[in-house]
Amino acid sequence: MLGIAAFLLSFLYGRFTQQWQQIALYSVCAAIAILGFLVPALRYLTAWTDITTARVVTRAGLWGQRYRAVSLAQVERVEQAAGVITLFVAGEEALELRGLPRPKLISQEISNLVARSANYDRAAFGAAPLFER
Repeated sequence: MLGIAAFLLSFLYGRFTQQWQQIALYSVCAAIAILGFLVPALRYLTAWTDITTARVVTRAGLWGQRYRAVSLAQVERVEQAAGVITLFVAGEEALELRGLPRPKLISQEISNLVARSANYDRAAFGAAPLFER
């Protein structure tokens, strides 16, 4: 997008005789630059993912308007394909994690955490009762 704006500005600069045409050219190039660079840059800078030993939290938007927290105990399986990590959550929509560095390593670690969480839950619920009648 920036290449298109730069090409238009360099190719059409000085070809218009009236001032309003030059202003229109600058305005169109500025709009292309804003839509093609600033909006994606802000989207990238305002989205983050936190992965802890208990949950995965994703936030996006200028003030974190899109927020989702998923407990690792609720994750049924983890898949990784083409740089996208997909967490399948019991009873909820799948959570897709995009744009993370080393997605293969991260998906393996999340799978390990999910397995550990499942083992912990089984041990907690399968323990002998404290009082017997």
